[in-house]
Amino acid sequence: MGTTYLALVLSDLHLGEEDSILMHLDPSRGVHWPYLEALRGYLVSELDLSEVRYLILLGDALDLSLARRRRAFPALKAFLEVFQGLVSEGIIYIPGNHDHHIWVAFQEETQVFCKLRQDRPVEPYYYVLCPYLDPEGIHLPEHHISRPYGRETFLYHLLPEAARSRDLDLLVAYPHIYLRTEKASALLTHGHFFEETWTLFTDLLEKPLREITHLDEITLAKLEQINAPFIEFGWYSLGQAGELSVLLEKIWDELHERGAGPITESILQDLRDRLDREIHFPWWEAFKEVFSDLCLDGLVQGIKKLLEQQAREKPRSGSSLRHKPEILKEKKTRERIQRYLRLSLPDFPGMNTLVFGHTHVPFQKRRLSLEEDGSSRTISCFNTGGWVTDVYRVSHLLRSRPLVVAFSEEGIRTLEIPWPEKEALAEILPRGRKKPATPEEKERLRRLIRSQLLRA
Repeated sequence: MGTTYLALVLSDLHLGEEDSILMHLDPSRGVHWPYLEALRGYLVSELDLSEVRYLILLGDALDLSLARRRRAFPALKAFLEVFQGLVSEGIIYIPGNHDHHIWVAFQEETQVFCKLRQDRPVEPYYYVLCPYLDPEGIHLPEHHISRPYGRETFLYHLLPEAARSRDLDLLVAYPHIYLRTEKASALLTHGHFFEETWTLFTDLLEKPLREITHLDEITLAKLEQINAPFIEFGWYSLGQAGELSVLLEKIWDELHERGAGPITESILQDLRDRLDREIHFPWWEAFKEVFSDLCLDGLVQGIKKLLEQQAREKPRSGSSLRHKPEILKEKKTRERIQRYLRLSLPDFPGMNTLVFGHTHVPFQKRRLSLEEDGSSRTISCFNTGGWVTDVYRVSHLLRSRPLVVAFSEEGIRTLEIPWPEKEALAEILPRGRKKPATPEEKERLRRLIRSQLLRA
């Protein structure tokens, strides 16, 4: 008979990005169809799957910060074509940081463009929309009038005709969804708000926001509203800026692989020369000119060291949590997660499980204590890992891998995707090497990873 699952959860597919193992390295070739089809078969077999009521894409399904739109959207369409046949009721799309623009575009469509077409007043953005999912189906918050469902969403048109003909729903929610079964009360979110990068404005400006603008409190809606401009600028606009995007990606790759190289040095020298031209002193104050030159040299060297340090600590995504296996042991990160959960608990008081992605490092049933109103509860935490190979070192590749989470009446089940052993990875990427991986080595690595599933 097989098992019916209420929800199947995948995150961090990064469709469209060259580092996604679901994509060909060659931009002209799109997704790797045999791997997608093998993945579908593996899930059916290993989970004893007869039906999935809802497929939840838990953030960064699309990559709109490192990949071009013309590659990313066809890749998502191909993914949905392969997996829609498993899903009986709906697909729930929860944006992360790399596809945050989906949430912005969705709000513009439902709250602005659709209203104008109907000759109605435009409405404020939702900022957050956190539905409930239980065995009875999806429950939307009462104050949301527009149903963010089906044909009312632009993503719906990426579904193949077979899915549309049987009225498969597609829901966009953000930044999380609540899921309840008999054995679990879970909050599912991408996890970018657990990191300081994505709450930069509310962290830095909380005091003036309260004192000058009289902001009462930082709610989930305010967390999104205030930080969204930075997320959009850094992880969408700069990624879709033509030649500027290409240049920025080359700079970041250069810094990440070997420190400041010729591209970075040239740009920093141009910056120094530009600043030097803007600083003018009378001839009798020539010593000030010498002093200013020394200051400019120091400034440029400081910027270079800062960039190199950031690149060493972070992968291409710019995330400081990426690839860290023990984030729940870090006091700062643990406190940020606890703060986020406290903002969410009024709408979901019985929560006992947290599922998130973002870090690309999977784990299961880690414990997190949450203090609330003088009492303590224990939250069971799961991380769904990731489907990218953006750091070409064996130590990273061993811990950065995908994990699928499934919810059914029997409880929570997890499934690790077949992955290469250390020895096989080391044959391609020898220990101690300092030069960046070549395109040939990246292709060999991609074939090795895919072969584990194709042979399973």
